[in-house]
Amino acid sequence: MVTLNATLRKDDFGSAGSRRLVRAGKTPAEMYGKDGNIHIILDSHDFGLSLRKLAVGKECEVVVDGKSYKCIFKALQENIMYGTLVHADFQIC
Repeated sequence: MVTLNATLRKDDFGSAGSRRLVRAGKTPAEMYGKDGNIHIILDSHDFGLSLRKLAVGKECEVVVDGKSYKCIFKALQENIMYGTLVHADFQIC
């Protein structure tokens, strides 16, 4: 199982904030669950390397500030022109 390290996204939401994160080498992501959504930030380089072992619909472990979540990788948005990762979605099991 692939383990991803993330930090909690506490501010700067919206499309402008997401563009700033992408320019800074980060990937904004969302974890959906029964208790609500969790907004997280992944390092684009590490997440890109993890995508070699991770596919849509596959289980993974996301560690957010020391707390571990078992998730299913649901979707990935890429900017093909620039080769950047724009957004990722996970579903909490």
